[in-house]
Amino acid sequence: MTVLPTIFSLLFATTATATIPSTLNITTITAHNDQSAIECWALDPGFTTTDQAGVSGTASISLGPVAGNVTNIIVPGAFDGGSHNAPALQWVIFLSGVAHVTLPHSDDEAWIVGGRNGAILALDTADVSVDGHITQYPTQESTVAVEVPLVQVPGHRVLHGGLVWRGRWGGKYSVLVLGGGL
Repeated sequence: MTVLPTIFSLLFATTATATIPSTLNITTITAHNDQSAIECWALDPGFTTTDQAGVSGTASISLGPVAGNVTNIIVPGAFDGGSHNAPALQWVIFLSGVAHVTLPHSDDEAWIVGGRNGAILALDTADVSVDGHITQYPTQESTVAVEVPLVQVPGHRVLHGGLVWRGRWGGKYSVLVLGGGL
């Protein structure tokens, strides 16, 4: 039957023509003057073409050296994580569900929807932020996340205060697709 191969070619046609973005823009919870802040960062160095077996010729970017244990977390729906600091410099990759991050001393907020655009950097540890940030999980759906502790903050450029905007910004690939200030 030729129907199934035709459906796959239609569904995945965009992957054959995808271009390699120059960098990855990421929403970051960081801190300035002992208060947490939300910023949009561009990771440096940007994407390169990998020669790794199985994915040779595709885009690759380093997310930084990993420290400690990588943890998978399942958060029940309608959970209030309260005010807290990031326990370590870490990537938080939301695989499903929704997280709403607010700041105690700012109107900035970020709505993180799990899936393709669900990665953030949480860097507001207790040594740099007095009050941290507030995380709530407002839907009835469980949220699944992976926490990846880092040895150090990845190389980056600060693009602006606030989160990464919807879709493409400045020709760069954006990670977070929902949030305050859109």
